Amino acid sequence: MEEQNNALGLIAAFLATVLYGSCYVPVRWFEAGDGLYFQWMMCIGQLISGVFVLALVDWPPIFPLAMLGGAFFAIGNALTITIMDGIGMAVGSLLWNTVTCIVGWAVSRFGLFGSLKKVPYDNVMNIIGVVVPQLPKSQSDLKKGEEIEVSHTTRLMKNRPFINPELTLPSLVSGLMYGAATCCFFIASEHLDPIVAYPILAKAPGIVCAVWAILLFKEIKGRWDVLHLIAGICVTVAGITLITVSKVKLY
Repeated sequence: MEEQNNALGLIAAFLATVLYGSCYVPVRWFEAGDGLYFQWMMCIGQLISGVFVLALVDWPPIFPLAMLGGAFFAIGNALTITIMDGIGMAVGSLLWNTVTCIVGWAVSRFGLFGSLKKVPYDNVMNIIGVVVPQLPKSQSDLKKGEEIEVSHTTRLMKNRPFINPELTLPSLVSGLMYGAATCCFFIASEHLDPIVAYPILAKAPGIVCAVWAILLFKEIKGRWDVLHLIAGICVTVAGITLITVSKVKLY
């Protein structure tokens, strides 16, 4: 096994954060309908990224069980457009990243599903770093929950798929960005351990999404809402810092 390099892991985590947080930006400029065509084209973009990486590493064997991860992602990703249309890109990203953070951390920390158990040097600091970023999200959950629109689901029952040709290239670009981000994620996970990489890469992309939502798409305009989001970002950064430091042996 390759020796761990914390600096390389942090660089990969930073690149993955920027790409994960920006991968949905290209499609926000176009009408995406029910999101199924977007999801299909985005998966093709990810496939292209995967084939390119496989070629770079001399075509290693493929494990069929790992394809379940792609199937689960495709199912969840089909709801992305509905979520972003209902509650916005920033809030939606922060909400689903919260679940990703907790589940990914727990799987690595406790060795669930046959994975290798990873315990950081400072266990208490690591746990605090995971819990703290979830606190401000609970308030936004309650505030934005009533704004979710369910009308999009009725389109799935009409057998009339929505296909916008203008969405093709942006969706492919989103898939390429997501695929590149996932490659960086694997590098970060290898050099930082999943117990550190998962919480960082689950929460940090939400900050990037929030910046895009405020500066580019003007999803959040009210002064109080902006201040509330900034406070949440600061708490998230504090949690990420604790998680990162918990990897280092201080004494």
